[in-house]
Amino acid sequence: MSSDGESTVAVKLFIDKGKKRVLFAESDQDFVDVLFSFLTLPLGTIVRLLGKQSQVGCLDELYKSVENLSEDHFQTKPCKTMLLYPRNAAGVHLDRLEVKVDDIDQTWFFACSRHMGYFSSVPDVSCPFCTTMDKSIRELSEEDTVGEIFAKSRTKFIITDDLQVAPSSTSLMFSLMDKLGLQEQGNIEEVVLELDSSKIISLLGRAVLSKQPLTGLYFHVAITPDATNAFQLPENLLSEQADEAEPTFKPIKLKLIQTNDDITVLYAEVGHDFVDIFFGLLCIPLGSIIKTYGEWSPNGSIDNLYQSVNEDTCVKQERRSLLLSPKLPPYFACSSNVLQVEELPPRKVSRYNHEINPKEQVRGGTCRAYIKEGSMNFMVTNDLQIFHFSLANSLQAIRAAKIPKEKLVEKKLTLDRSQVLKLLRAAMLTRRALSSVLLPPN
Repeated sequence: MSSDGESTVAVKLFIDKGKKRVLFAESDQDFVDVLFSFLTLPLGTIVRLLGKQSQVGCLDELYKSVENLSEDHFQTKPCKTMLLYPRNAAGVHLDRLEVKVDDIDQTWFFACSRHMGYFSSVPDVSCPFCTTMDKSIRELSEEDTVGEIFAKSRTKFIITDDLQVAPSSTSLMFSLMDKLGLQEQGNIEEVVLELDSSKIISLLGRAVLSKQPLTGLYFHVAITPDATNAFQLPENLLSEQADEAEPTFKPIKLKLIQTNDDITVLYAEVGHDFVDIFFGLLCIPLGSIIKTYGEWSPNGSIDNLYQSVNEDTCVKQERRSLLLSPKLPPYFACSSNVLQVEELPPRKVSRYNHEINPKEQVRGGTCRAYIKEGSMNFMVTNDLQIFHFSLANSLQAIRAAKIPKEKLVEKKLTLDRSQVLKLLRAAMLTRRALSSVLLPPN
């Protein structure tokens, strides 16, 4: 515990001070549980925790677009809340962490005191009979509140600088020392860090971007994405699983405003279907992204956490699916579940048996979209800033680009599922998402 009474988790770092690097770390399951919990976090939660400065592709711009878009474009007021503060399907387990990663208690629900049985996980949802939800309820099962969280208990773990996790052993330590080229054990200094929530969030920000998050945390290295990859995509964007056919997918039409030499994209005119899918990305857990695409990023250390969970030695069997294939809470999938992330069925909490769909304005509907259908078009920039379409916004984009009108063309495109998957992938890897996927390669 810190001096101001805030909970902390301890980790022992083994440091080469001469080269200013963390060689590896050792901890018990408390710190490892926190690391593994990163895989359950929705992308929107990561952006919010990092103050909309995650530097992960276009995610910061997507998040700010939800903030800035008028509530009139959403099915209901709670839809906007769902995207900005997405629930975590593993929230009951995260509530037991020694240090909380998310500052929102995921174990509370909202209910109506006058019409028993109706509740929601999202604030501002209306009771279908009296429009108010004036009661807070909480229920934790004994199974959720005892025993191990993710990591196996009574185990010491070694964590490398790039967040590979394994049970601690002398042979593993020697192997790491050989790999790091350490000839003299006297060059190693041991330091115990007590990490509070702010330091854990800093570590999260480094883990999604850096191959040396522990070194960066200890030596206060500035967090910067790899400049060589900031605007480039890897050749293989899709795993075999992601490229599987999805029979319910409906192609998406858009108009691309670009230069006639196929070099620059100004923006695209899109409909509600495009916006719904890309806003819905903010609710997808980190582990589900890795499951769909086979990796998080050529940069960052999150993939190593995922692979560590995949090993038999770190995580109890019944918890592995929570990390390797995290699900969405009820009603949090968007209209087209193009990423094929499983959504949990509606729950029961205490005596409350009817979980309300926050996207519905009337009881008994089956709405899945966040964005209203209609003729209103939206404007999407290359870095995925999304606005309602207007001539003023269009002219502003053209003026800012300083490109003569005669060099601009409009192209009508119809995107299949593979192209949408590539665009979603690009949203996490580059700040030129539209041009990286929709323009022909140079």
